Amino acid sequence: MDTLAAREEIARFLASQDAPTLAQVLLELAEDHEPVYQRLVRLRLRDDPTGLRAQFTVQLQRWETDDRFVRYHDAAAFGRELDVWIAQVQREVLPRFPREAMALFAAFLELDRVVFERVDDDGGYVGGAFELACRLWLTAATAAGISAADIAGRVSTMMSADNYGVRAALVKSAAAPS
Repeated sequence: MDTLAAREEIARFLASQDAPTLAQVLLELAEDHEPVYQRLVRLRLRDDPTGLRAQFTVQLQRWETDDRFVRYHDAAAFGRELDVWIAQVQREVLPRFPREAMALFAAFLELDRVVFERVDDDGGYVGGAFELACRLWLTAATAAGISAADIAGRVSTMMSADNYGVRAALVKSAAAPS
């Protein structure tokens, strides 16, 4: 059975289950898997933009204070870790709270000052995450109703602190026709 068909079958099965059964399964998964637990915590905060932002900020702070060096053979896994965080912010924060998403993506971009000192990113795995964050920052700014002039000013400010070239996607994406 192909993946799409299998997912649809599972979705139908889950839709037929009662809420207490599904809740119990989620709690069991959360006990064994930290990412599932963290997702449930964020789901509980879905109407609290400040709390939701705080949950995502915890990971940013971990990356900022992590002093390990990520070697080339581990850079892909680290890049995926960054991509997961970005996707979570995109899915869980951006649609409902674009200003909070802007702040999170901006804080992520500021991590370039520490990340690129500690990662051998010759494969471009980490740089790609930063480029995606640039594009999503612009998406969030537009969704928040920020004027084009204000976006340009903020982009200029962020670009002035771009020591690694990863924020160039802000300019490229802002200049690209929609």
